Amino acid sequence: MALNKKRHHYVPVTYLKGFCDNTGRVVAYRKDEPDKPLYLGPTEIAFERYYYSQPLPEGGQENHRFEDLFASVETHWPRALTAAHTGTFDPEVLHWLYAFMTMMRARVPAARDFHESAMVLKMRLEVQALAEVGKLPSELVRYEHELDTVDIAVNRHRTIATMSDDMRRFADTTLYLGFEILLNETPLDFISSDNPVAYFDPSISGTRNVPYDVDRKVELYFPLDARTLLRGSHRLRAHGHVPRVRRLAEEARVRAINRTIAQFGYRFLFAKSRAHDALAYAATSPVLDADVRRPREREVEIHLKHKFGPRPKLIKFDPEKCEGELRW
Repeated sequence: MALNKKRHHYVPVTYLKGFCDNTGRVVAYRKDEPDKPLYLGPTEIAFERYYYSQPLPEGGQENHRFEDLFASVETHWPRALTAAHTGTFDPEVLHWLYAFMTMMRARVPAARDFHESAMVLKMRLEVQALAEVGKLPSELVRYEHELDTVDIAVNRHRTIATMSDDMRRFADTTLYLGFEILLNETPLDFISSDNPVAYFDPSISGTRNVPYDVDRKVELYFPLDARTLLRGSHRLRAHGHVPRVRRLAEEARVRAINRTIAQFGYRFLFAKSRAHDALAYAATSPVLDADVRRPREREVEIHLKHKFGPRPKLIKFDPEKCEGELRW
């Protein structure tokens, strides 16, 4: 295996192929500029250089371990997709189907930026708490009157460690669900995004303003390709984790599902054609929504949740610009 992988795809090429047209290209709507979609092959989109690289104790960084780990799951995707098309699931293929979905909940920028934003918030509150008790480090005294606004950067490589917890939490959520495969028989394709696992509590009024806000009532959509979608629901729990297969003939239902998928998209939406121009919600990415409470003097409680809103403008971490030893 190559040890110096540079392009780290946070949406696998093998997955994006399911949303390509007959020329092998996909329409990629940018949420910042939805009226200027890109038209590219799946190898040319949804990647960052060294996105999963990690620093080494002896210096330098390794660029392949997480890429190789993800690839060990991605290689089973074509088989899982075939099983979804035919409704012929065995325990092994089900394992890879749900492993792929779980991976796609945790590895994407929507998840990692959420944790990076939370780390920035925590650092800001900790520094403010030090200022309140007169213990601000000398290097930071000059920022004492701008602690609410001064730029803070954290090393985003630390967010890689959050992926395992996100996977466990997501797996716990799926314990209360049953699943079905929806085979789309309408003229309208399913779309996908760079944050393709969308779920919410369907019992709360206006729940689409509260992503991932679930207890035991859950509606989940994971598009498998342009004609196939995995739906999870607490209402299907009796059917269990072996998905039943159902044909979907209502175009209005496909449109409703696509609206939800579009809202959960983070940077990009992916589609087989330009039929979805109206769906690129520019300001509805799932982002951090923190409830900060001060129950007692010198105490701070942070309750993390999600909301739909503009993506955060995270400051790139540069260790050369750190104040002495003040590094996250």
